[in-house]
Amino acid sequence: MNNKLALIAVFLVFLLPVMTATLMHSEWFDWQPASMRNHGELVQPVLPVRDFEITLTSDTGAEAISRDALLDRWMLVYYHPTGCAEACLENLYWLRQVRRAQDRHQPDVGLVFAAREPAGTETREQILGLADDFLILAGPEAEPFWNQLPGEAVNAAFFILDPAGNIILRYPEDADHNGIRRDLRRLLTWTQRD
Repeated sequence: MNNKLALIAVFLVFLLPVMTATLMHSEWFDWQPASMRNHGELVQPVLPVRDFEITLTSDTGAEAISRDALLDRWMLVYYHPTGCAEACLENLYWLRQVRRAQDRHQPDVGLVFAAREPAGTETREQILGLADDFLILAGPEAEPFWNQLPGEAVNAAFFILDPAGNIILRYPEDADHNGIRRDLRRLLTWTQRD
């Protein structure tokens, strides 16, 4: 008798997951997850950044930048339509901290500041003082980039771009930086290359 009960128990253990999966994918059971785990707004469908080539001039000379500068790394973008004052610099500081919190994945993350207005010499020095590899795409010359950001480039916002140059997540200016950090950590973990 015990052998029959053991056999039935083993049969149910293996059959139960199959029955549950079949039921969840059937027309009789309409189940959806209660919420997403991400903190940002998913950009659906993702927006691939179109090819662009811009020449930015500064005190150090002219620099040609294309879409290729955004590829092969996750990019944290902060867009601010007007000049970068104290609140803007604080957001850029926290963006840098989000990257630093990624520990060994820091080299896999790039930083971008985009703005409609040009960044003056002092502002550029302050931004590069936060991280010397900040990519600064500011001014009318950079419109081919910042004009592609969702939201019609009106409000300040954070974005995450994937290594293929797609805009995948958007955050409002007052977003919780820890939420951005958690989302980026998940993305880096899920896409880790060996």
